[in-house]
Amino acid sequence: MRNGIDIFSLESTLSAFFECVTKSDQKESAYPYLDAMISIFRGQTSPGVISFDLNDESTARVIAQLKEHLQPYCPDVLKSLNMSLTYLLDELICNIQQHAQADKGYAYLMYNKAAKAIEILIADFGITIYGSYVAAQKHLDKLGDSDAEALNLAQNGYSTKNLPDTENRGYGISSNIKMVVDGLHGEFAALSGNALLLQVASNRKILALPPEIDFKGTMIMARIPAQVPDSFNLYDYMS
Repeated sequence: MRNGIDIFSLESTLSAFFECVTKSDQKESAYPYLDAMISIFRGQTSPGVISFDLNDESTARVIAQLKEHLQPYCPDVLKSLNMSLTYLLDELICNIQQHAQADKGYAYLMYNKAAKAIEILIADFGITIYGSYVAAQKHLDKLGDSDAEALNLAQNGYSTKNLPDTENRGYGISSNIKMVVDGLHGEFAALSGNALLLQVASNRKILALPPEIDFKGTMIMARIPAQVPDSFNLYDYMS
């Protein structure tokens, strides 16, 4: 167990999450993804979950390692999604490097055969999205004391940075959602503190979780269909 979290309560909550965002006959397909989350919560690694140092030099190595793990399961899918997947992973990893104030990150990448999708999980045990706003002293008038409100600010593009041209990036969540959900027709979730953001198509929810579920960090989850939409153009989503 990590950070005093009740793993079984968390598992129940995340199972409910998958029940919300997948068809009922696909619920079983979510379990490997859920297992990876629980491994990270327990501070463990497995063949599917790797840890990495949060520095610029590690990013390319981590992405290569994740894709190498995926290669035997879906070489054709990986080939068609290679550029998009590389860009998305780079964005997600860079986000936690810039905001988490942690030494380590955790990552998971797997092909879910039942759902015909690539599943991504990037996590840290850092200061949370709420903590990143407080540390940057940004948007405190809107922040209050809520992890859910911090997620709401991030998904609406409120930045923790001081550069004008980054004001639409927020914690990276807003641009990540657009690429995953709008562009690739996938599913997106973010867990930070005791709040959970879920988005599938135009259906977006931010849930305040029970007090006993308080993740000391941030976990980003995405499921991307193996079939890239004909209308998708990566350059439309590049910052």
